[in-house]
Amino acid sequence: MNVALLPAIEQRRLVATGELSAVELLEACLRQYERHDPALNAIIHEQIDTARAEARSADNARASGMSIGPLHGLPITVKDSIDWAGTPSTWGDPQHADHRPDEDATVLAQLRAAGAIVWGKTNVPRHLAEWQTFNTIHGRTNNPWAVDRTPGGSSGGSAVAVATGMASFEVGSDIGGSIRWPAAHTGVVGLKPSFGLVSQHGHTFPGQEGTVDNNVVGPIARVIADLELVLPLMHEPHISLPEPSQTSLSDFTVGVLLDNPVGDQDAAVTETLQAAIDQLADAGLRVAEPPSIEVLLDGHSIGQQLGRAAALGPNPPPPDADLARYDADSRDYDALVAHAFRMTHREWMSLNDARERIRLRWRDYFRNTDLFVTPITPTTAPPHDERSFADQRVVVNGVERPVEEQWIWAGIANVTYQPAVSIPCGLAADGLPVGMQAVGPFMSDRTVLRFASLAEGVLGRPLATLHARW
Repeated sequence: MNVALLPAIEQRRLVATGELSAVELLEACLRQYERHDPALNAIIHEQIDTARAEARSADNARASGMSIGPLHGLPITVKDSIDWAGTPSTWGDPQHADHRPDEDATVLAQLRAAGAIVWGKTNVPRHLAEWQTFNTIHGRTNNPWAVDRTPGGSSGGSAVAVATGMASFEVGSDIGGSIRWPAAHTGVVGLKPSFGLVSQHGHTFPGQEGTVDNNVVGPIARVIADLELVLPLMHEPHISLPEPSQTSLSDFTVGVLLDNPVGDQDAAVTETLQAAIDQLADAGLRVAEPPSIEVLLDGHSIGQQLGRAAALGPNPPPPDADLARYDADSRDYDALVAHAFRMTHREWMSLNDARERIRLRWRDYFRNTDLFVTPITPTTAPPHDERSFADQRVVVNGVERPVEEQWIWAGIANVTYQPAVSIPCGLAADGLPVGMQAVGPFMSDRTVLRFASLAEGVLGRPLATLHARW
């Protein structure tokens, strides 16, 4: 048995009972790092000696009959952009290669206070502004299922560390799918919490402060129960999430939409998703109609514009050609970014007002439907593509399609501040994992996780297929 690949809840039990020491668990994770990271490049900074000392202290505390918290002795890694005092937070930008914050991000401080032992940081794309994971400082992170494929982004290094057992769980972030895309592409689970539930302090671009619209910090793990373990330790203590009323799949009524209304979707992915929905329906899930396409399209459009405005901070001024395309009614990615540079506060308020109308329409939809289930990505993990964003393509049903068509699913939850969880639902014909997401009402994070746990019990854990290869 490779204890590094066990769920965090099982690792915690073994450490608590003395069947496994914190030192032994850390060393098991480090063996995974030594074995797999040379080919994957997930870890970009480590403090192994310090972690070993903390693990010994955790074991000494347990020997004395003391617990240092609910995460006693669990080894974790954190995304590069999340501050860990004294270590680099580069955001994949050479100009900030030596940026070393002097305090932990709030979420990391919370987890360390609960007994977690952080030993490494994981790779990101430059400024977190990619659906892949590569930068000129640390290079490219590869997918453990197929090293010629991307693990997704921007929490790509995070998902790889979890999938391979380098960490018990991870801390990532998500402004447009950055937890859910990598989770789907690597066969792990990830939660995009409700906006404002988890503190963003310590997850800001160097030199900036303040909350970034649409952005959240959230956990990535191997099983849903690990997300349920970690979330209460991460979120703001003054917020109380309601207890789910549902106890079985038959208690849930879920809207389902598997067709992408703004682009194409690979047939093999759709088939895998439909098979998963059929399994859940056979297990008692009540399947309902999805919300109106107008709600999805309006949310996608508003989300694109607000998302670009939220991510402006570190970017240079746009080329005149990008501004000209926006003025000519183009809404491609670069045109939206360009327009965001000259967006007035009045215009932003108008977009925010439109967002609130969409949030009210979602509120009405969720009066009679518990959750909304969709794909996360249009394909399984695609080959690496390090061209400029405007030139990148994904092959969908044999045809190259623009990347920006594929973000509708991720943006649904970000622009409306709703929670969304990535659930592995099987392997496609190419042997790569497929994920679906469940989106719930604002601050229904525990209900979303309850559904995901029940679904996982029916659908199984595709990650076991990867681990069996080792």
